[in-house]
Parts: sequence; C-alpha cells; structure tokens
Amino acid sequence: MGVDGLSATLACCELLDHPGEKSFSASRYIEEDRHHHEVSTIINSETAIQEIIECGKITNEKEKVARIKEIGAHTPILPSEIGTDFNFKREIVWFNAIGFLLLHISALIGGLLVVFGYAKFYTVLYTAWLVYASGQGVTMGAHRLWAHRAFKANLPLRVFLLFLHTLAGQNCLWVWVRDHRQHHKYSDTDADPHNANRGFFFSHIGWLMSRKHPKVVEFGKKIDMSDLEADPWIMFQKRHYKVLYTIFALLLPTSVPILYWNEDPIVALFVAYFTRTIIQLNVTWLVNSAAHLFGTRPYDKTMLPVESMFLGMLAAGEGWHNYHHAFPWDYRASELGTPYNLTGYFIDRLAEVGWIWDRKTASPNMVKNRVLRTGDGSHHKHGNEIDRRAVKTFHNWWRHPLNPSYTSLYFPQPKSLKSNGYALISDELDKSELDEARLERENDDLEQKREDDALKNCSLTKYIVGKSQMDKGSSEMIQFVNNNVKSSLTMKSTLNISNDELVASRLRLRQPSSISTHEAS
Repeated sequence: MGVDGLSATLACCELLDHPGEKSFSASRYIEEDRHHHEVSTIINSETAIQEIIECGKITNEKEKVARIKEIGAHTPILPSEIGTDFNFKREIVWFNAIGFLLLHISALIGGLLVVFGYAKFYTVLYTAWLVYASGQGVTMGAHRLWAHRAFKANLPLRVFLLFLHTLAGQNCLWVWVRDHRQHHKYSDTDADPHNANRGFFFSHIGWLMSRKHPKVVEFGKKIDMSDLEADPWIMFQKRHYKVLYTIFALLLPTSVPILYWNEDPIVALFVAYFTRTIIQLNVTWLVNSAAHLFGTRPYDKTMLPVESMFLGMLAAGEGWHNYHHAFPWDYRASELGTPYNLTGYFIDRLAEVGWIWDRKTASPNMVKNRVLRTGDGSHHKHGNEIDRRAVKTFHNWWRHPLNPSYTSLYFPQPKSLKSNGYALISDELDKSELDEARLERENDDLEQKREDDALKNCSLTKYIVGKSQMDKGSSEMIQFVNNNVKSSLTMKSTLNISNDELVASRLRLRQPSSISTHEAS
C-alpha cells in the first residue's frame, strides 16, 4: 500500500459527509513503499469516492478495511496531517558542525580580547552598534517587511535594509525568507526547519548541523516566493551573495576600526567580525529556540511560541513570539503597547516621514477573540491573576518576566497540522475571521459564558466546602474539590481542604482557565 494511502482514503471518506464537495486537489501521486508491489493503475478521485461508497455494502469488516486500503493505495494523496516523528534519526553534517565550532571559538577569542583590554574602546562601541544596526536588516527587513509583508517601504529604504541584512551575514535574503515562511506555515512539525519539539539545541543551532528532514525539503518547495523573485535587488543579492558577503559582512566592518582609529588588524577581525557575527546569530537563534520554550502563551496555549520580555528587549522586539505566531502579518510583532519593541518604534517613525506605509495589524476584536478562545489566561487585560502567577523560574529566583527562565506552568503537547498549515497573511484567513461584527458578537458570548461559569463554580465551591466540613473532611470530598472545581472570572482559585486542619487555603490551579469554542486557525 502507498505510504499515505490510508490517510488519503480517510480524507475521501470525510468528503462523503459533504455531498456538495465533488472535487478536491490531488496534485501528487502515492510513492509506493519498496517492500510492496508497484501500483499499476491510478484511480482518479471521483472513482475512488464511488468505490468507497460501494465498500459500505461489504459485510465483513476485515474485507471492508482491506478494500479501503487498497483503494487508498491507488488514489492520489489528499492533504493530510503533518506532525513530529520523534523516532526520526538525523544525519549530522560534520562540515557545518565543525565550522560552527570554529566560529564560536573565534568569537570567544574576540570576547577575551575585549575583556583583557586588547581591543580599543571605540572598537567595542562600534561592534555593539553594528550588532543592532545590522540587526534591523533582519528584524525590520528580512522578517517584517519581506517574510511577512507586514508593511510597504520605498526603494531607498528597501535597498538600505538589504544592505544591512547582507552585513548581518545570515544567508541570502531569499533563503532566509523561505525558511521563515516555512517555519510559520508548519510551525513545530517535521516540515518546520527548526522544529522546537526536538529540543532547545536542535531549534537553536542543531538544525543547521544536520540534513534536512524530508518533509522540510518537500514542503519547502510549496512556499510561494514569487514576490521576492520579482524584485531584481533581492535576486541580485541571491546570485552574488558570496561576493557581497565577503565585501559587506567581512572586509568592510573589519577595515573601519583599522582605518579610522588604528586598531590592530587581528583584533579588528576577531572582535568586529567573529564576535559580532556569532553574537548576532545566537540572538536570532534564541527566537527559534528559547522563544518557543520559556515564557507564557496568552494568545494561543496550543502553540509552542511564547511571550518573552527578556528576548523582546534583547532582540529588538522579536521576543513577543506567541502573539507573532498568532498574528504573523502584524507589523508590530506584538500587541499594541507592548514594551521593548525597538523595531516597531523605528517602523512607526519611518511611517511618519512617508518612507513606510500600509502597516498591517490585527484588530482589537481579533486579538481579544483569540485570547478568550485559546489563551492560557495570562493576558494582561483579558486574563486573570491566578493564571498570570502560574509561572516558574530557575530555582524560583526572581519571578519577573525579565528573567530568561520565566515560564508558564502549562506546556502544550505536540500537535499535528493540516498540510496547508497556518495562515501567513491575513488574506489567507477565512472571511469570518475578519468580520468585525461577528468577532464582537462571539467575544460577547465568550465573556458571558465565562461569567456564567464563574457563578456556577462559585456556588459549587461553597457547597463542596460546606459539605466537606459536615462530613469532617472526608478524603473523597477533598479529592473532588482539588480535581473538579474549575477556574472562573470572579473566583480564580480553588479551595483546597486540608486533611489535618480542615481549613480553606488558596491553591494555584493545576489547569489553565480557558473557553475553547473551536480550534484556532
């Protein structure tokens, strides 16, 4: 049977529940497993549906399943789910691994030259400026302008951002954008180049040291790059990237300290090139790794990306990652009013002088709807105090959002996505998700439901506490209180009855409060 034959057949079966849906996309054919016979004939989609209907007449269940599998093996594969195969073994690319090791050793040498005073003060200051200046070529340019098309910019600014991106030395823009779009489209699945389900190291740098997962290669070919391919400046950089990198990322930044304040060439090379490059790469990689593991999820608790104030400050506004994955087309990459968004500030200032326009945002109703439906309860406005406090830090030290280890107690399970993945731009959303009137009505319903649950839970808690006192705190009643009283808007803690003292004490909830009416798109 074809490798995805059964899933293809199940997709066909789902269509039978919708008679009006007669046609669907089937662009590729089943690749036959090596241990099975080659498929001699291909059944078209409509014929497959008819044959599946005929299967309903088969009374023997085993025969029916076997026939359905046979049809699936001869039918073009339909869109199916993609998740994470934790049994997949990666092949290390030793050339890359050794190369990154040498780069980090060189960066460490540059850092020691700074620490022990061999680098001049101007060199250190200049290097720090280069990190943040060229970083805007990544955050404002590659990320928000080109990868997410979150705003439009005039030609001089686009060329300048392309120069800064080349200075940053993070591969050519075309490759950077393709990988990032794919990361958002199939976030934290096998089709994500740096799937965070595989751990911190892999999502940080390990993905660059190993062969790509076959799904990354397969789904990467489906990413629409036509907008970048129509830009001659971007394609020029793509064609001549190695030469441009040598000039603008290596020779130019290294020569400035030598020419202007007589820095030692070796010091200039190690500090202004190696140390700068590795610092900047690791800050970018932290958005792929730490920003998917350490933080809170006020907008969507089913996703791995988190809100990290520490990374928001460190990466010029790129740490508000849960919001960014929920609304990737928003030019701010964070909710309005969120602090430490240097890139968003620069975009707003450039918009004031007319260099930037058509800034796209998620509406307040859209944000509120997502928070109420799928948030973990930690949102600053639509959340609650108990869920905001349901966090941990390393050794419970300094429980403040600026602590890099500040993390929600609730961690999402790995999940599967349909093969069309998440929406990258607002145009890919269903029209109902952009209907402000509908969103406002649904938000009212969600808030009303939360209020109703609050009243029910409050009354239930009072009854259980009273009953447990009457029953002298039986262990069964205590267990019922601890496990079954849900969170609410007006009473966001359970009353835990002590076996010894029979007193009510406030206890942090074990599960996040949420009202999940339907899965997030």
